[in-house]
Amino acid sequence: MKIRPEDLQEDSKNAGQQMLDWSSKNYSIFNEYVAFQPDDSVGMMAFKLFLRFLGFLILLILSPFLIIGLIIAFATVL
Repeated sequence: MKIRPEDLQEDSKNAGQQMLDWSSKNYSIFNEYVAFQPDDSVGMMAFKLFLRFLGFLILLILSPFLIIGLIIAFATVL
């Protein structure tokens, strides 16, 4: 899902806060999906554990790019 500038409401929240809310909502959905349930089979638990590990790796891989992007953004503004 993309957030387009015309979809943003300037009077209620700024773009950064809306992006943070969107990310938080999607992470919550992912976290609920990979949560272990008492009636899960062993195979489903293994699959959910794999998805958790994959999500962790994706966040770990993307974090340096986010930090570098923020540093570049602040450097250009200043």
